[in-house]
Amino acid sequence: MKKCLIIGITLLVICLGLTIYRELINASINIYDITNSGLKEENKRVYLDATFVAGTINGSSDDSFYVMFGDGVQYIVWMNNKKANEINNFLLDNPEESYKIVGITKEIPTSLEEDGKKFVKEWLDHNHNHENEEVEENHTHDITTDEFYHYFGYVYLDSNNNFDYLKIIIYLTGIVGVLFIINYTNTKYHLL
Repeated sequence: MKKCLIIGITLLVICLGLTIYRELINASINIYDITNSGLKEENKRVYLDATFVAGTINGSSDDSFYVMFGDGVQYIVWMNNKKANEINNFLLDNPEESYKIVGITKEIPTSLEEDGKKFVKEWLDHNHNHENEEVEENHTHDITTDEFYHYFGYVYLDSNNNFDYLKIIIYLTGIVGVLFIINYTNTKYHLL
């Protein structure tokens, strides 16, 4: 009978320890640290404090590659279109705030490079030609592959690949621990 209580308490302590551990490691790396260093570190759990959604590079009806700003730098983020619209609306309504996006780093595929260079070119052309309206001829900003990787780094943030196994283990451990304590309480005091 006391075994149930001991097992239940042990499982709840493990649950608490895993919760603390998860909070300590849960996206404690800012994607800036990886992209700024020029590394190609894949499958790292990272976060981005997004401050602006610049637009999409390419995608489908459900998911797209978005260019987002955070820390004064632009990043590529793969995410659900509905979630991106939610983030964009939040940032437009709260211009002084940022929106934390958590995900996994993935290496930018070469298939994305041409679309990304086109996006940057259009972005730079638009900004330059609107800032200097007195200039008669429009300037174009063709960028090289090296410049593309200078703008975005070598990895993008995949926010759709954000399944948290540790969270499931924590919930299961907590539930089983509570069940053991309920079993002990019920056996000792005949409550049920």
